[in-house]
Amino acid sequence: MKAETGMELLNQKIFLLLNCSNVCSGTWRDHLAIFTAEWLVWALPLLLTYMWLSGNFKMKRAAVFAASSALVALGIGGVIGWLWPQPRPFTLPLGHLLINHTADASLPSDHLTLWWGITLGLAYSPPTRRIGLILAVVGLAPAWARIFVGVHFPADMLAAFVVSLGSAHIVSTYGRTLMTKAAVMGIKAQRALVRRYSPG
Repeated sequence: MKAETGMELLNQKIFLLLNCSNVCSGTWRDHLAIFTAEWLVWALPLLLTYMWLSGNFKMKRAAVFAASSALVALGIGGVIGWLWPQPRPFTLPLGHLLINHTADASLPSDHLTLWWGITLGLAYSPPTRRIGLILAVVGLAPAWARIFVGVHFPADMLAAFVVSLGSAHIVSTYGRTLMTKAAVMGIKAQRALVRRYSPG
């Protein structure tokens, strides 16, 4: 019990160091943090779409792999949040809140589970390993931003990374054949749509 209390206190202490409670003033840093916390993550689905539409078969398969990794991670994260719901900082209340957010389960962070689910999925695929690793490190920016704007604790980010890493490993270990089949089926479906809706 003491160990759990100590970890909770450490989690809260780090949160207060990173949260905007002492520096919020409507400056460019606040606006940058809000953008990074809410919108940056949506660049990754766009990246996967670009990979699918413009890449060769290996790139398409890597996109399917990354998307599957993220879906598995989000599913596991949802189960964790349901079985062991953790409060968000502003419900305690603790720190300062810069954006509106529902008071749902805090751990793990859905935003960072999606981010690291995709980027670590890319890192597990040889054609996209480098970009996946780079983007995984870039994920520290939205992780910081979600804490800065007051909607998550640091532990929520750590949990998101662990869940995403485990999901990428699971999909890599047990789903490679399935991912290849899914990519082939996706290509066939895309070609059928193109033929159906092409003029003439």
